[in-house]
Amino acid sequence: MTQKLRVLVCGTRFGQFYLEAIQHSALFELAGILAQGSQRSKQCASVYKTNLYTDIEDIPHDIDIACIVVPTSVMGGSGTELAIAFLKRGIHVLLEQPVHYQNLIDCYRMAKQQRVKFMVGDLYGHLPFVNKFLEVAQTIIQQEKPLYLNIDMATQVSFPLAHILTKLLGNIQPWEVKDTITGNMPFQLLSAMLKDIPTTIRAQNQVDVAVSDSYMHLMHHITLGFDSGKLTLFDTNGPVIWTPRMQIPPISLVPRGLKQEASLPLTSPVIEDFASNNNATYQDILTKTWPSAILQDIERLANWITHDIHSIEMAKEGQQMIQAAQLWSGLTSALGYPNDCERIPQPFLNIEDIKLQLRKEESMEARYKLLTMDGVHQAVTKFNEVCLKTILLELQKNNIFTSKDKIYHVEEISQALQIDDRFQFIVKRWLTALTTHGYIICLNNTGFILNYPVLTSEELEIAWQELISVWADQLMPAKVMNYFYKHAELLGDLIKDKQSAVQLLFQEGEMDVATSLYKDTMIAYFLNKEVASIVTAQIAIKDKVNILEIGAGTGATTTVVIESILNNQLQNNMNCYLFSDISNYFIHEAKKTLQHISWLEFMKIDVEDRKDLFLVESNSQDIILAAGVLNNVKNTKEILLMLQSLLKKDGLVILTEADGESIQMLISQVFMMEPANDKRMETSSTFLTTAQWLEIFNEVGFRCISIQPDKGHKLYPLGQRLFVLENTEGES
Repeated sequence: MTQKLRVLVCGTRFGQFYLEAIQHSALFELAGILAQGSQRSKQCASVYKTNLYTDIEDIPHDIDIACIVVPTSVMGGSGTELAIAFLKRGIHVLLEQPVHYQNLIDCYRMAKQQRVKFMVGDLYGHLPFVNKFLEVAQTIIQQEKPLYLNIDMATQVSFPLAHILTKLLGNIQPWEVKDTITGNMPFQLLSAMLKDIPTTIRAQNQVDVAVSDSYMHLMHHITLGFDSGKLTLFDTNGPVIWTPRMQIPPISLVPRGLKQEASLPLTSPVIEDFASNNNATYQDILTKTWPSAILQDIERLANWITHDIHSIEMAKEGQQMIQAAQLWSGLTSALGYPNDCERIPQPFLNIEDIKLQLRKEESMEARYKLLTMDGVHQAVTKFNEVCLKTILLELQKNNIFTSKDKIYHVEEISQALQIDDRFQFIVKRWLTALTTHGYIICLNNTGFILNYPVLTSEELEIAWQELISVWADQLMPAKVMNYFYKHAELLGDLIKDKQSAVQLLFQEGEMDVATSLYKDTMIAYFLNKEVASIVTAQIAIKDKVNILEIGAGTGATTTVVIESILNNQLQNNMNCYLFSDISNYFIHEAKKTLQHISWLEFMKIDVEDRKDLFLVESNSQDIILAAGVLNNVKNTKEILLMLQSLLKKDGLVILTEADGESIQMLISQVFMMEPANDKRMETSSTFLTTAQWLEIFNEVGFRCISIQPDKGHKLYPLGQRLFVLENTEGES
């Protein structure tokens, strides 16, 4: 086994990132900290379990590498002197920038005399998006000459900028500062020529009097322009974006003439994002990205040491670093000393709150246009995953599925959960869903074993909060997401019948949540809109139309359909729209807002009670609407047969229903349902699949003439379907 190199870190302000990097490498041993003995230094020595030295004379002689992470002489610190002192001792040195070019010359000279390695830290050069920018830029430069360079920066990171530019352009000579606009303002302007490239720099030349390195409006924003377009490092932490230059073709009629145009300049994306998967937080950057980049420097120095890399490589890098230091010196001299800035503390601006506010102000149509099938699919997958984990955790809280070595039986599970008799069927559906998705394994119907790690409440809480952030006001309002989350919190009480699911849906007797659930979710918006479109199309070709809506509930579908009828001025074609529900409460609420519609009537109907349904005249209805109603009856075939008897020969039945098992319903509305005695018994599921629906339609004598959304539609993954049925009874 190769002996670890012993590394000393000097300084603990920025040095703590070096300490973190070293601790996570198998190549190095942390040999100690050299600092002034502050409370922070003592804390670092304790946390990283190493010795704290306050005098260079006390440093052991077996140190291999000294990482100097204190300000250099140009910044008023002792970093340069420490570097030369360690080099004199024959210790390899990694010195953190910024460094004056004359100091660099002294350090490289001393390293050469002592036959040791010397390197300047290149944290920013190792950051992923800076690397990507350099890689893409250098590839483009091989084909096109740069035309301009525009840079925004904070002067605290001007030395890394100079180093990035030397990496980008190679030998940057000749360079010259042309003009400056300075003053006590957030940004100062500087124009220059770098290697014959016109360069504009906008620099934030301010220092917070309280915390000198913590008030940068940005670090690096670099745009390199070409004839073909521009490449932009939007920020030090990404992204990297290519924007091709817009080219207006030399033709007379541009919009008309370009309809069939397929040339590459006109059909290429207007923005190309390199390495766009960047969801890092500043917490990630400070705890992972920076230590990782620093470690690359230390490992590179270690490689020079262990493989005795020839001094020519160090000289070549030194020449580039000295050029960077000279450029840095010229730029900062032109800008002058930073202006003191006393920052007024502001509360943290949570941009998620801003996004939420903007989403609330957007129309459903605008939100719908932004959705993609892939995005919807990912969101549904995440929702299912979190709900399945919620079920599994509830079982594990009751000592079920806490061991992969034990077989658990249904009776044992029911007993442990103390399930109310009415909900025994729910447990079977839970086990079916967990088995289907691989969380547990069924052993020949004799029992189940765990096939997933044991969960914690903390990790599930995080998963729910992430889920709510993804879904809220994109696919359903925050209040609806919180409705499902509340069920997750109270799942144990729900299964024991200590908590009413109805109370959770109608909190404090109000309909806000229920109305939102059936009207304001994205799938409800789409389905209600499509139902309204189909209904109005039928009314337009008929006269004295009768419509029966069963289970109208909150009126979510009703209001959209009636609004469409009125907007299309088809009210004269209406004979009667019969709003019906099993609950007098819903009928009473609907009358408050809809009683002004002269052709609207109200009736209490229990769809599973023949006496109620047959209050409606046979063969009288042109259209029968049922939005999310039949999934809650015991036998769908029997109900469809009764509805068929109420329908005219050329009438339509329009249903909106779930397609297959809905995992989120297994923790929520399933507690308001009863076990079915139709095809759902065969699969122990809450909802019928489309295939099962089609079988039943055929058996009853309905032809399904439309199913929406279809498999190619972006809302298809949401698992809700609109079926349009026409009567085939009596056809030869």
